[in-house]
Amino acid sequence: MSGRLQDAWEFAWPEIWLPLERSEVWSGLSEESGYTCDQLYMDLYVELAKALKKAPQPTVYDATANDAILARSALQAASAKALRSETATAHFFESAAQAIAESGSRNLEIEFGGLFSHFLRSRNLRYELIEPFELRSHLPGIFEALIADVTEETNRHPQLNQALLDFSHAFRGLQRTHIESDMKTCIHKAGMLVEALASVRPEARGNNFGALCDSMRCWPNSLIREAVKKLYEFSSDFPGVRHNIVRRSQSRALDMRDSMIVPLLLVTAAGYFGANSQLLDTLRSQVADPPQEPPDPPAITQLAEQVAMP
Repeated sequence: MSGRLQDAWEFAWPEIWLPLERSEVWSGLSEESGYTCDQLYMDLYVELAKALKKAPQPTVYDATANDAILARSALQAASAKALRSETATAHFFESAAQAIAESGSRNLEIEFGGLFSHFLRSRNLRYELIEPFELRSHLPGIFEALIADVTEETNRHPQLNQALLDFSHAFRGLQRTHIESDMKTCIHKAGMLVEALASVRPEARGNNFGALCDSMRCWPNSLIREAVKKLYEFSSDFPGVRHNIVRRSQSRALDMRDSMIVPLLLVTAAGYFGANSQLLDTLRSQVADPPQEPPDPPAITQLAEQVAMP
């Protein structure tokens, strides 16, 4: 599971909407507030239509938004691929909560909030729920998104993919042994992965990591660039990681902290080298939320019917 709402969308119907529909609160909604379940489904469809990649045809929209059975079916049948973006998906759930709040049933709000909170936890999603109902990315989710972006970048070239496999293999081996030689291998393979990622930047030039960094225009200022270079240089300076020149550059032996923190810092810094689509999604950036596409033109049969109308 990637941690995105879009990727967990297929579970939303059986884990949120269906249990909500079957709850005692739902069945007593009209008695409690005078707001019907039919009206709620139609309101939910109106919000769903805003989150779709392609706007529905006006005739389809009007018919569905005014028919509870059609609205329920549309919510059940909607696929993750039909959604416009992660930002739009998150906004849909927030808007759905608002529609439920406007029903006037506090019990239904509580029921929905409980089901959605369980959905976030059980699907290990990158969000936390802030009262009254606001989705915010949590810090572990941000790190997960950064790593996911790096992983996606490795699909661009077989050499990148092999570098990721090498690092993953070294990381798994270290977890079994906890010995210093494997700590050094893990740091070394992380450096090689980051170097490979830097080399595929369009503007990257040079035959070593320092030269690659100097040629790239992704840095906010020179201090960040130099800090990343210095971090990479650790693998060349510390005996036995990349080189093994005898000199007084070692303050102590490596321990497990080093073999986790240094690769994590290196791989996180590689976030500067890619498009950061997962990170921008998780942060709900407007950059990652494209405008909705216009609806498809009506079918020929529909046009013929419209022409034939008096």
